[in-house]
Amino acid sequence: MAAKEAKEVNIQKIIEQAVDKAVKATMFLGADQARTETKNLFKQTEIRLYAYSELRNNIAKYNLDIKDLRCESPGRSKDIASFSTHGGGIKFTEEEIQEARIMILQKKIYRDQTEIDEIEFALEAVQNDEYYPIIEMRYFKGMKDDKIAEIVSCDPSTIRRNKNRMIRRIAVKLYGAQAVC
Repeated sequence: MAAKEAKEVNIQKIIEQAVDKAVKATMFLGADQARTETKNLFKQTEIRLYAYSELRNNIAKYNLDIKDLRCESPGRSKDIASFSTHGGGIKFTEEEIQEARIMILQKKIYRDQTEIDEIEFALEAVQNDEYYPIIEMRYFKGMKDDKIAEIVSCDPSTIRRNKNRMIRRIAVKLYGAQAVC
């Protein structure tokens, strides 16, 4: 009987050790994945900041396109493939096609404006930071760290350190706790 109990205790210890190893491996894997995700969110934040100025330009262009569409008289357009009736179906009037084109542009404006609003909301986290001009110069004006350092009168490493610090704060505002690691 004692041998059987000893064998069961030994099996129990082996199981506990295996579980401990699995838990530790999962914890390390989880930490690595969290760090990777945080890096990805940092990069995604930078991508969104780089796009900010272009999104604003898009909206201005889309508004001009809508204005032009409203000024021109409806007529056949060769660039409206999405509204053709290949093989039957509903036939759209020229006015309906023109209005559909306007609606497509309005949808693009809404999409881009929503992204701009999110970016501006996130920028509030750092707008009062003394190094905030770094964000504008780097992401909105496309300047390099060395040039920014000349303008701000500091070392390029100071520019990079403060830029990264602010990007992490912006990422938290955009993505919440997911951006924290």
